Amino acid sequence: PISSGEILITNNGALILRSLNLENPIGRTIVNKIVSFSSISGDGATSFVLLLSSILREAVSITGMRDNFDPTETLSIHRGKTLAALSRAFYKLESSLLEHEVVVSVLNGIAVTTDLEAGDSSLIKQRMIRLLITTLNGKFPTSLVSNFVELLYQVVMETWKSSAISLQDALLHVIDEFGQICVEVPGVPISSSHLKPGVIIPRGFSIEQQGVPKTSQEFMFVVMNCSFDFLGPQTSSSIQIKDETSLGLSVEWKRNQVKKVITMFNEHEIKLILSSENVPDFALHFCRQYGIAVVSSIPQEYVRYICKCTGILAINDVGEVNLSELFVGKGVSCDLHTIGHHRFVHLELDLSNCKFSPCSILLCSPVQGLCRQYYIVLHHALKCIKMSFSEDGKKLLFVPGAGACELALSFSLKKISNSVKDSNLSLALEILSSALRAIPRFLHQNSFSMSHPKENFIHCLNEMERSLKDDGLLLGIDSKTGKSVDPQECEIFEPLQGKHLLWQSVLQCTSQLLRTDKLIGVRKIDNGV
Repeated sequence: PISSGEILITNNGALILRSLNLENPIGRTIVNKIVSFSSISGDGATSFVLLLSSILREAVSITGMRDNFDPTETLSIHRGKTLAALSRAFYKLESSLLEHEVVVSVLNGIAVTTDLEAGDSSLIKQRMIRLLITTLNGKFPTSLVSNFVELLYQVVMETWKSSAISLQDALLHVIDEFGQICVEVPGVPISSSHLKPGVIIPRGFSIEQQGVPKTSQEFMFVVMNCSFDFLGPQTSSSIQIKDETSLGLSVEWKRNQVKKVITMFNEHEIKLILSSENVPDFALHFCRQYGIAVVSSIPQEYVRYICKCTGILAINDVGEVNLSELFVGKGVSCDLHTIGHHRFVHLELDLSNCKFSPCSILLCSPVQGLCRQYYIVLHHALKCIKMSFSEDGKKLLFVPGAGACELALSFSLKKISNSVKDSNLSLALEILSSALRAIPRFLHQNSFSMSHPKENFIHCLNEMERSLKDDGLLLGIDSKTGKSVDPQECEIFEPLQGKHLLWQSVLQCTSQLLRTDKLIGVRKIDNGV
């Protein structure tokens, strides 16, 4: 149950946390930090919780605070000084040591680099697909993961190859416009999800003509961001008509003005009108006469998206517009697309006049709730790819997954802590080193290895440490078997920048929480004062 009283079935950590109704201010602070991090990185909410809880547990143990410690009481001087010193140490670790000692010596040492300028499209595809598989595993049934991975990859690559922008900019475009690219179709089996070239508009046609007749040549269309009642008053006003004759003349004048606009569209060979406003019946009547298809009440975000794809301008005032090529788009087909009981308008554009080739994902699911959750998962998966780009956007940077990256950092921090003279900083390094092992431990505990899990994990941990020291081989934990595995051989990758942001965000949150020495509760007074 969530705060709204509905039932939520999901394994998305960020979605679960966002649905909680917490009264504790510390709890709300933690949840806000995690949700903020997840909205940027696309993944890692569970890892954030595991790392933060492990660090705080170590801090509680060191300061001697008991489980039944009253958080509304002021901390003792000794405990307060210890926590304040730890807070400063974690701040220093996050602001300086993490950047120089860890990122350079550890992450860059184990990073898997893909040069985008080398032109090896097969390698780029392989690495992106493997990252998407790692991200989506466990969020969809195994049989469907490959289908959704292929859909996401095709959308990004089609956008990139059909434009003059970089792969990174193409990906950012897909992320920003995902609300228009991915169309939710509830009540249909999830296996029916597929990719369609062009734009899918969640509306039907306003007249009997269900589309634009297909010909060998492209057709012209316009996008209207205004009503045909353009000659009406701009502010609220009252008009008095004294007799029926005046009323008839007024209506006839209005019809003639609208007819002039529709006639102008016909003279420019416009075959389709896409309008964000409701189109009145008398305008639809003239459109029928000239064979112009109409789609009305289109959401504003789709109007903006179509204009962005084609590079044309929307008509904001039909009374003053001079219908130049700036307002006219070109399409190759426009018809009704039906899936289940849902009806959409499918518009395919003339790609020779587009800034990039638009594609649409029809995301199917048995119920609306699952459809929305799948949408969020796919959107976040694209953000994970975003976090794999280097700062200049010319490389893809991955690190081994399966907990291997955390173990490598844990071993490195343990060594660094022995050489640091600052006792508080050394303590913070030891705490973080120990907390990082919570990730591979969690993978082991959630695997199918059920016999003596603690002893098995200790055995795996020793084996992985020996492998790194003796052979220089970095191992992780297989989430299915609970045994050690080579993540690079299995191609289990995670975004480098995502990992760095995770550790940075956890340390920032830790430093902030450790500075809190007293909580002040606020309650409502019944007497109304």
